[in-house]
Amino acid sequence: AMHSTKNRRLDAVENFARFHMHTLIPDVKVVIYLDADTVVQADLTVLRDQFAASGKTIGFAHRRGWNMSRHMSHSPGCNFTTPERWEELRKLPAYNNGVLVLDLERWARLHVVEHIEDLVRKKNACHEKLWGRGSQPLLLMALYTAKDGLAQEIAVFENSWNSCDLGENERISDSTLKSGKILHWSGLANRKPWLPDGLYPQMWTPHRERYDELIA
Repeated sequence: AMHSTKNRRLDAVENFARFHMHTLIPDVKVVIYLDADTVVQADLTVLRDQFAASGKTIGFAHRRGWNMSRHMSHSPGCNFTTPERWEELRKLPAYNNGVLVLDLERWARLHVVEHIEDLVRKKNACHEKLWGRGSQPLLLMALYTAKDGLAQEIAVFENSWNSCDLGENERISDSTLKSGKILHWSGLANRKPWLPDGLYPQMWTPHRERYDELIA
C-alpha cells in the first residue's frame, strides 16, 4: 500500500510543474525550486550567487553514493540505446531534484522541456521498464541523453544544500541536522515531519508553528 501511494504521488501532475516554470513565471530569470517537505536554514542568496557564477542552466546538490542505477533497469528495452551506453548512463550521478536552481532563460532556449516530452513518448511506447516513476529520473535522463550537450549544463553544489532522506533515515546526526543548509524529508518511507510517525519533527515544528496562520 505504501508503494502504491508513493507511485500516485510521483505520477501527480503537480510533480511535473517544475519543468514549466519558464511559462508560469516568464519574467523571472533565476529560480530556486524547493519541495514542500523542506526547511531552509541558510541564506538562499548564497546559493543563487553560486549558481549565477557557474553560467549553467540547472543546479543540483551533490548526493553521496547515488547514481542512476537506482532509477534505471539493468538493461535497455525497446532498443532505447546500446547496452554499452546504457551501462554508462547507469553510472552517472543521480541528483535529487527536490531542491534545484534554474536559469529559466537558458532552460527555455535549450528546449529542455521538449527533450523531457520526447522521453515521455518513448517510455510510454515501450512496454518494458526503462527507468523509475516520477519527475526525478525523467529530468536526469533528459539531461544525460540529449544530443546537444545538456549534461554540460549542470552545476553541482555541496550536499548540505539538499540534506536528503530525512523522511526515511532514522540515524541522521544532530550535527548534520543543524549544519544542513536545506533539510529535505525525502525518502520512500514517506515519514514526513507533520505525520504522526514523522521523523525529526523538532526541526520542522517550530517553523510550522511560526507560520501557522499561512497553512491553517
